[in-house]
Amino acid sequence: MAPPGALPAPAPGTSSDSTGQSSSSQPGEAQSNSQPSEAVRAEYDAAFQESLQNPADPAVLVKFAEAAVKVGDMEGAISALERLLLIDGEQADVKLELGVLYFRLGSIEPARAYLEAAGKSPEASDEVKERAQTFLKAIATK
Repeated sequence: MAPPGALPAPAPGTSSDSTGQSSSSQPGEAQSNSQPSEAVRAEYDAAFQESLQNPADPAVLVKFAEAAVKVGDMEGAISALERLLLIDGEQADVKLELGVLYFRLGSIEPARAYLEAAGKSPEASDEVKERAQTFLKAIATK
């Protein structure tokens, strides 16, 4: 998996969430209202097709998750990252990204569970622990 926060921000205005957050952002950051470019959409479509052909390839799953976030398909990104955890469930950075994506969708309980798991993981870097705590604090204020 890419380093924590490495998933790209979605194309502005493509997410159905009300927080306007990207997985690489902090709670409360806003996005503008434009659609993803044709090139970004084509990248997403290609990554989706590749994920259908290689559903257990970690690199393919990361590529699709990144492309899905760019077009605002948070559910698609979540699906890919959850499959990645089925392959290797000890990835604190993947748990962090899942927590952030669920947070963006307003699904607080799964967000909290993934963020807590990321922060408590012995594999977690200081950056992962810090970002997890930032989002957990944002959840506590909701």
